[in-house]
Amino acid sequence: MGKARVGVLISAILLGLGLTGPTLTIDPNIADFTCLVKIISPEDLESTTYSILGVIGKLMDGDNLFLGVILGLFSVVFPVAKLGLYWVAAGCGSDIGRASGLLPWVHRAGKFSMAEVFALALIVVVVQTLPGGSTASVKWGAYVFVASILGSIFVSFALDKPSSSSSN
Repeated sequence: MGKARVGVLISAILLGLGLTGPTLTIDPNIADFTCLVKIISPEDLESTTYSILGVIGKLMDGDNLFLGVILGLFSVVFPVAKLGLYWVAAGCGSDIGRASGLLPWVHRAGKFSMAEVFALALIVVVVQTLPGGSTASVKWGAYVFVASILGSIFVSFALDKPSSSSSN
């Protein structure tokens, strides 16, 4: 198995772990009223941890079908399709065929994979700045998801090199 295919395989495993693992934990706080809320409605102050797939499911079940579909496309469908194309291209050697025409488009669109990382960072900043002292903390699933994205970027660089086409 060539280096590019090993990279695709590792990125795919990391993607699966990143999509299902805990990504973000929100700890609500209501400043001076926290003690009162803990007495009246303690479930409102329980920490909540989300995975990427969990958020997509929650959006799809709620009133945010559009956001759920968009997040699902850019976080799940597109990365899986991109890794699938890279797998095919890495196995074709110098005779990439149809995949060669799609690779430039995948490279260009690959930038959107980082959009979720930026959105996650924005959510953390927004929650941290809300009045009342609520906190948001990034969990290991986010780091694994980012590692998968970076891995796929490195695979795309390897597929661009002429010498990578000879390693199967």
